[in-house]
Amino acid sequence: MTPGERVIAAARTKLGCSESPPGSNDGACVNQIQSSTGAYNLAWCGSFVKWSYDKAGVGEDGLCSASTYQMVGNAKAQGALIPKPVPGCMIVWHPGSSGHTEVYIDAGRGFGPRTIGGNTGDAVREHFRDIRGAYLIAPKALREPPPPVFRDVYWWEDPAATPDRHGLYAATASREKAIRQWVAAGGQPGHVRRGKLSVLVEGKLRPRYTFWTGPRKRSPDFSTKAKRDANLKKVSAQRPGHILRPRSRRERLS
Repeated sequence: MTPGERVIAAARTKLGCSESPPGSNDGACVNQIQSSTGAYNLAWCGSFVKWSYDKAGVGEDGLCSASTYQMVGNAKAQGALIPKPVPGCMIVWHPGSSGHTEVYIDAGRGFGPRTIGGNTGDAVREHFRDIRGAYLIAPKALREPPPPVFRDVYWWEDPAATPDRHGLYAATASREKAIRQWVAAGGQPGHVRRGKLSVLVEGKLRPRYTFWTGPRKRSPDFSTKAKRDANLKKVSAQRPGHILRPRSRRERLS
């Protein structure tokens, strides 16, 4: 999960937490949230945001506070104010004695921004709110782009196997359409080779048809090197005289 997703997930674990008695800023689960700031028996919306950030491991910037006024001041000092909301960022309305803060979830799919906050009707609630004019604050972990995610793919090829040639096409567009269909069915685009076939016209060779070849005989993709090597060893025993070549690549997922 991204840092923002971790913040939201942590906040949602407290859904339903409410004051006991209502209006008291007190109660067992409320006190647990207030322990993040030490501000017991006080308005706890800021404590809820800090608790969520601490649980998500992104509260090290010191931005969060029980005081919305201090939160905005910290954000200005650290350059943590952002122009547009991102999942997991803080939203602060009217910083000061009447201020309130919650965690931004998403745009709400047509219903307006969706947020989650504590001390909202004496409880932790998720709802839709107008954030126009509010301060948007994000710690460093949310402002920086997440690190790229990669996966490694392993397979083997048999160079001695003859590539399959697919069709003769009078138009390049027809060939490209066939290639796209093959890729959509699971083919590997990196293994496609394109070619042209010439014919004699009035004693001269002229390109007339196009074709493409699929990959040399290859295995399916394997998620680990060990699985590929085990399969390669098994198939090698079945193909005497063929030297199978191990292959791998790293794909970026995000």
